[in-house]
Amino acid sequence: MDNKKTILIIDDDVHIRRILEIKIKLSGYDTLTAKNGKQGLEIIKNQKPDAVISDLNMPRLDGKELCIMTNPLKKDRPFFTIIITARIDPHEQKWIDEMQDTIFMEKPFSPSKIIEALAQYFEKTNS
Repeated sequence: MDNKKTILIIDDDVHIRRILEIKIKLSGYDTLTAKNGKQGLEIIKNQKPDAVISDLNMPRLDGKELCIMTNPLKKDRPFFTIIITARIDPHEQKWIDEMQDTIFMEKPFSPSKIIEALAQYFEKTNS
């Protein structure tokens, strides 16, 4: 049985998607990608990734709305969400704290920090 975790990367910037995809695959995970929140939402519902990395500011459904729409799904099938953004407004932190298994990571970010956060989450949930 394949226990490989699947990570969905949602970002409207193709370069960020590609860098994350390469680094995450090299760390032993499978990846899925989406170029906007609407496409990402469909993938979350249909392919059920183990974690989602999403930009905050995107066309066709931003990261905040995506989190609000997917948070209820986590009650039946928990998954980790990392929201990446260029700036974290203290007011923005409030809604993120209300989301299950969700964190902010500020741009510019280190792909290794994302990999580390994923590994910590999966270690915690597998124990």
